[in-house]
Amino acid sequence: MRKVIYVSVVRLTDKMAADWHIDYLRERGVPVEYWDIVALVREDHHERGERNSQWRIVLRSFAELEARLRLPENRAALYVMLLSYAGRLTRVFRLLSRHDCRMVQFASGALPQDPAFRWRKIAAWLTTPGRCADEIASRLKASALRRLRLVKPFAVTFAAGDLALNGSSHTAKVVAINFFDYDRYMELKAAGSGRATAGRYAVFLDSYLPYHSDLPFVGYQRIDPVSYYGSLNRFFDLLEREHDLRVVIAAHPRGDFDAATFAGREIYRLRTAELVRDAEFVLSHGSTAMSFAVLNGKPLIFIYTAGMAALYERSYIRAMRCYADYLDAVVCNIDEVTDASRLCVDRVNAACYERYKYSFLTSPQSEYMATQEIVWREIQAQ
Repeated sequence: MRKVIYVSVVRLTDKMAADWHIDYLRERGVPVEYWDIVALVREDHHERGERNSQWRIVLRSFAELEARLRLPENRAALYVMLLSYAGRLTRVFRLLSRHDCRMVQFASGALPQDPAFRWRKIAAWLTTPGRCADEIASRLKASALRRLRLVKPFAVTFAAGDLALNGSSHTAKVVAINFFDYDRYMELKAAGSGRATAGRYAVFLDSYLPYHSDLPFVGYQRIDPVSYYGSLNRFFDLLEREHDLRVVIAAHPRGDFDAATFAGREIYRLRTAELVRDAEFVLSHGSTAMSFAVLNGKPLIFIYTAGMAALYERSYIRAMRCYADYLDAVVCNIDEVTDASRLCVDRVNAACYERYKYSFLTSPQSEYMATQEIVWREIQAQ
């Protein structure tokens, strides 16, 4: 059976193993390795739920990576690239191409994009000549490597949603799949599993914002946690009083909280699908987990704090407004809310939700199939 090697710039966690079908493939007898190349592109760190399995290989230099590629048992492997083809990461793709490796990618987890935001981002680069030059050089290099065929096309691109299906290029084959949140939604729908918590509640989709390990990697400043959580808890207090319900927390998988962080509120890890399904409405900064609100037809309210606006007005907040526009949802600065009874908590535009579902989460070709079975079929065919 063909060996499958995952190459990733993210630590192997319990959620990664489930979302990217690693556990499923191993259960089917597929020899799997997970090559952790975090040290090649970013700072060292640990994640909650991190696994230290014997098949996880931590590589700390490009020389170590190349030595692994030279091993006879890896020459016929299928390489699943859990990293984007961009910037400094192109060196990884170039190295695998030189060794004639068969590469696979997942085009999933996309979010709505505002074209105006893209041009503003370019304008921001132009105000910092050094960064602008680096960005232009990086993009030109990435494009040239592909045009000159110094980076191989992907053997397969697994694409979730119509935008990914229609936008995938530099690949020999495009296969329709579902985003993993869609698969989880369908599993729960079929199983009819019980509630995560009883009673009326709203759920906050936590982003682990002050401490997320990706912030330095993407160039975001860290927000002050005291003022951030203070703003959230004050707002949650208002909601609870005005709407006669509780606010519970769907913790980010990497999040590690004590009870005081959210003023004693219930915190659940890896139960987001169930929590959203049974919630009255959903609060979010904007993440792929908002797909559960879309699939369950739940009102979605995008929230941010004054501290977030000060740091991320042209980045994170602008993206959040784009998501809200796409879904015809409410967006608000919670530090400006004094009367939560006036906040619209029942707004759902079914047409916008349906458009989002087929643009980013699934497609008519795959919506009644389990992605793990599609992936298994294609691996056997390679």
